[in-house]
Amino acid sequence: MASNEHAAAVPTIGAFVPGYLLVVPTTHTLSLGQLSNEELEGVEDLARDLTDQLHRVYRRPTLSFEYGLNLPAARRIGHGHLHILPSTADLGGWLARRVPGYEIASYTQVPRGADTSYITVRDQTGTLTCFPVPNDAFPRIRLRKIVARLDPQIEDTAWDWEAHPFPELMRATVEDLTTVKPARPEAAYRAGAPR
Repeated sequence: MASNEHAAAVPTIGAFVPGYLLVVPTTHTLSLGQLSNEELEGVEDLARDLTDQLHRVYRRPTLSFEYGLNLPAARRIGHGHLHILPSTADLGGWLARRVPGYEIASYTQVPRGADTSYITVRDQTGTLTCFPVPNDAFPRIRLRKIVARLDPQIEDTAWDWEAHPFPELMRATVEDLTTVKPARPEAAYRAGAPR
């Protein structure tokens, strides 16, 4: 959908709302925190541009998050990626009630060691928060599952991308972001809603 020297944006399998994108660094890495400052700034620049575009197209607040799990072979997707989607889910608030976190100015301030893990959330106001988490796969917080539960526009069971790939919402994302048209009606945000 968009790219720069350091990252590319793709509609994601399991897009439970139209406009759900992954920003994927061009350098192979387990988490964004293992990238250089220059690469992180490139990821952040692309994410910022996409956030603005998603807001213009869908007229909804935008949420982004990353689970920076730095444990090889502990994830279904072994390449770092940032989720960006139109959503009202208060993921940052949910995490703050369970895990200590702190506000950061940019992704260059996430924990950088290969033996540390974290979750980042850029909420609908643009505030970026980092939540350090154990460098362990168990217990693992399923962020997509939490977002699905917190956003009333998303069916609770839609979070598992393997069980619910939503190819029609991936196609809708491509169409919506490559053509100019009016904002999508609120009802069309429900997972699986007809276009």
